[in-house]
Amino acid sequence: MAIFTSTDQQSNAPIKGGAATIIAQGTKIKGDMHIDCHLHIDGDFEGNIYSKNTVMIGKTGNVLGNIFAQKLIVNGKFNGVAESSVVEILPTGRIEGRVITPEFVIERKGVFVGESKVMDKNKDREKEKVEK
Repeated sequence: MAIFTSTDQQSNAPIKGGAATIIAQGTKIKGDMHIDCHLHIDGDFEGNIYSKNTVMIGKTGNVLGNIFAQKLIVNGKFNGVAESSVVEILPTGRIEGRVITPEFVIERKGVFVGESKVMDKNKDREKEKVEK
């Protein structure tokens, strides 16, 4: 089961802090996702994720592709390239690939196999100015 939420298209109301999209265990999705609210993945996702918020890969979550997000928290498995302001690997989390971030946290028993690069925080500010 997957739950998708979005803003009211007619009123252009902002997303509330509690809004989230959940990809439940047993769900398989392939493609690209552009999302403004929180994303929690307990199923399988293959493709690219572009998020202005937090992406959380749960214990049963498995992601193959690229993630560009404000914050990435991995408690399951991620294979690909991640570019984010903060990347956290929790004790049951595993990342294989490339991580580009100014803040990288790996908790005890978390696994990282790959390459990490420190992102310049000023680059983010310049990128935001261009997008506006």
